[in-house]
Amino acid sequence: MANETNSSLPLHGNQNISTSLNVSDSESSEKNAAFVNSTDLQFKFKVKWGSKGTGNDQFQRPHDVAFDSKGFVYVTDRENNNVQKFTHNGTFVKAWGSRGSDNGQFIVPYSIDIDSKDHVYVVDRENHRIQEFDGNGTFLAKWGNGRGNSDKQFNRPEDIALSPNGIYVTDTGNDRVMKFDNNFSLITKWGNKGTGNGQFDHPHAIDVDSKGNVYVGELARPGVQVFDANGKFLKKWGSAGTGNGQFSIPQEHLAVDKNDRVYIVDGASNPRVQIFDTNGHFITKVGTMGTGDGELRKPEHVSIDSEGNLFVVDRGNARMQVFTPVNSTS
Repeated sequence: MANETNSSLPLHGNQNISTSLNVSDSESSEKNAAFVNSTDLQFKFKVKWGSKGTGNDQFQRPHDVAFDSKGFVYVTDRENNNVQKFTHNGTFVKAWGSRGSDNGQFIVPYSIDIDSKDHVYVVDRENHRIQEFDGNGTFLAKWGNGRGNSDKQFNRPEDIALSPNGIYVTDTGNDRVMKFDNNFSLITKWGNKGTGNGQFDHPHAIDVDSKGNVYVGELARPGVQVFDANGKFLKKWGSAGTGNGQFSIPQEHLAVDKNDRVYIVDGASNPRVQIFDTNGHFITKVGTMGTGDGELRKPEHVSIDSEGNLFVVDRGNARMQVFTPVNSTS
């Protein structure tokens, strides 16, 4: 089981797409604030979409974002209880979902990921399950046998990462990580409540790097724990604070790009995205507090496309924002 692989499962936040974000020269000249600060990696604001509301192209509490192989963008909304699908530039395509517990309904659709067949996996937190859809929102399957702590149950799961080595889920209410094959048969699990190495206090965020190492972030504890593909603790990094490389509480979600850079969303009191190497060395940061272009309020999730564009769920401003790299290191 330790060598279980599934090449159809992509790395979270690192879809193999090549899609350009088209913004006019006049728009670009107005939206050129660069927020970062490393000679190796810099970003500038590119485009935004969304507003507060319950209609198409509106958000109440947007939470996560992911891409399919054609470049479409999918955003979960935990209060509108739906998934919205957009073009890569933010043009609304369709939405699905409503509040409830039937197939295709949600109670707090939390995180999202997409496999190489463009099947969409949604963490349906308060229904304690994972639902699978095609790219048009047609229900395909679900996993999770009610709230509990057995090998076939979840307790308020909050994140999912698809990788060539398997499917990883943060089973938050049980303070554990569960690893499944592509049929959602359990391969292994690890973690329990605590503050030691390999223990968790509200495991909230998860992603996988190109070597198969698993990064887990916790809502109530700053930093990241890193494990091998089967849950062996490797290292941890991060501390509380507002400086570069430090984190405020609550700490939000994370993503790993194709170059194994780790993007971590800082908490509501210090809204920004910080970028690190796999050893926790600070590289740069994106965003400041505010409502203007490139400014953030209560950001939650982040994903990076194949061209290095940084998509940030700007929850407090009820919108999506995209930042583009301004040099050749993406």
